[in-house]
Amino acid sequence: MTVRVHGKKPYRAAVVHGGPGAIGSAAGLAKGLAEYCGVMEPLQSEHTVNGQIEELKGQITSFNGGSPLVLIGHSWGAWLCAMTAAKYPELASKLILVDSGPLTEQHVPQIEMRRLSHFTDGEKKRYHTLLAELEQKDSAAKDRLLEQLGALCEKADTYRETALPGDAVTLDGEMYSRVFPEAAEIRKTGQLLRLFDRIQCPLCIIHGEYDTHPPDGVTGPLSDRRIGYRFHLLSKCGHTPWREEYARAHFFKILKREIPAGHN
Repeated sequence: MTVRVHGKKPYRAAVVHGGPGAIGSAAGLAKGLAEYCGVMEPLQSEHTVNGQIEELKGQITSFNGGSPLVLIGHSWGAWLCAMTAAKYPELASKLILVDSGPLTEQHVPQIEMRRLSHFTDGEKKRYHTLLAELEQKDSAAKDRLLEQLGALCEKADTYRETALPGDAVTLDGEMYSRVFPEAAEIRKTGQLLRLFDRIQCPLCIIHGEYDTHPPDGVTGPLSDRRIGYRFHLLSKCGHTPWREEYARAHFFKILKREIPAGHN
């Protein structure tokens, strides 16, 4: 189990990357937050949803003695943190979803519509080609295809990128092709939304207004279910707030307010 740590003990937050398979993609978030508190950055390696839940539980337990943490999940990592907090509530003192994907199937078509509206005609064609090839190619080719797809989607999902260095990401195309369909089925059946009924800690949602993942795909289903949350919508911000020029400072200010004060 691989965990990178940032800042000094005690660790008060764990930052979980997206993808699935974009390993290390939340490093910039973890490093930025480490100026305020000690941060764990668990890196996932399992190729099933439950495998990643158990892996994250083991990482928190091994590196933090099982003491509850603020779980901060980005994109797919938001789902993974929510699933982990539902199954092991003793591990989460607060749950923060950063630019989560929609929690119900009905909002999924909006992602495609919003993303395609940010593409040129040539980019639209390339996007559909990459998706089709990812379903067919062997694992050796999938890493390369996932890298190309990620770069294309990142362009559509970014409002104005900062001049800061990007995150060093290791892409696992096989993880994506195995975990995402399983996770999508969990969403389709309604199981993903229902698990929020079992989450016992406070819930916070942070979302970029320009993100192709619609913010109401997260807030709407939770409100319909009468699940309480605190919501922050970031203007001039896409899918990755810590890499957005206009939103970065405000994003970290929000995180610092949401994480209880402690001693490092």
